[in-house]
Amino acid sequence: MIVIHGSAVTHLCTLILRWFTIVVFLLFLFLTFRFAGHPLALKVDGVLVHPKISDGSVFAPLSALLEKGATIVGVTGSRITMHKPRFWDEIPLAARLEGRCLLFCETGMVLYRADEVTGEPVEDESYGPFPGNTKRFLRQSTIDAVIEAARLSLRLWFADLAANPALLDAFPAMAWLKALAPRWAREDAPVTNDANMTPRIELRGPSDTQVVGIMIAGIPTVYGDKYLTANLQPFKGEISGQPTGRLCYDCVVPGLSKHLVLKYLLRTGALARGSAVALADSPSGNDKGLTEYHTDGMPFVSVCDSIIKVPSHLQNCHVGGNERGSGAFLQAMVDSWGSVGGFHRADGEEGKMTLDMVRTLSQNAAKIIANEHL
Repeated sequence: MIVIHGSAVTHLCTLILRWFTIVVFLLFLFLTFRFAGHPLALKVDGVLVHPKISDGSVFAPLSALLEKGATIVGVTGSRITMHKPRFWDEIPLAARLEGRCLLFCETGMVLYRADEVTGEPVEDESYGPFPGNTKRFLRQSTIDAVIEAARLSLRLWFADLAANPALLDAFPAMAWLKALAPRWAREDAPVTNDANMTPRIELRGPSDTQVVGIMIAGIPTVYGDKYLTANLQPFKGEISGQPTGRLCYDCVVPGLSKHLVLKYLLRTGALARGSAVALADSPSGNDKGLTEYHTDGMPFVSVCDSIIKVPSHLQNCHVGGNERGSGAFLQAMVDSWGSVGGFHRADGEEGKMTLDMVRTLSQNAAKIIANEHL
């Protein structure tokens, strides 16, 4: 999932991977690019696996696209405080001042735009993802009940892991969870927004009294049905639950989905069909909404770790490699940009990105990722 270059102490690498893994499953970015008057959308899920975007392989090609007039729109489940230093502050001030950086927080419930003078993020209070630009929040009684169910699920998982560490033998990147099992089989997971804490239960929303979602971290999604689905079943209709990344599970306000952000961007003209491409690492999970326009003007590129997790109709646009795959695809976009402000197509013309072109770029990027693992 993460390529670490150079030599490092094994223990240090383990700590870094642990922290990076948490970031991967918490950060969901939707990057939108506008070129020569035509918007080109790019959603990167699981891209920012480093403390700052400038530390990863995505930054160089992303910077090149920004220089060509890109507009960046991020979507994250967390609050602005987490992603301001990692994402917002990394975007060149000029792009922010020109209105080419938007950030949707709280799973798309809150939108931040740049202050016209300072470039600092300011909430757009006129925005809401639901009809009429409205917002919806979870009831306190639902929040309390889901927290108790999540704690039970986490204790059961860690108890089984403590008794049978082989449960993670097929998932070496998550082997560090084994050391946590004895403690968390006995103790309740904390409710905290500290991304360095695993396990945890994270309340997401503009404030403690306005909660739009509950993120449960610590159970591999491959075991989600066994340990979470049944315990959360009583709240069907009150929450909408779905896996995210490899280690987390989101419980959000019913109807809240990333496709609402897409619809808003399309409705307001920030996106246009025919000049958009989406990248994400969970096409069968919480990124499913971003596949909605795959054959209707916004092809979807998968950068998830395994093609097995990709629906069959999306597999010919699978790159894999998470952060590295995202960087490889972005670089392919940069390399395909023509001298007159368009993308080179197979027919020799320059213009908007088509589904066929995205397939070709995806396949080229996938070869780069495959060669890195030889």
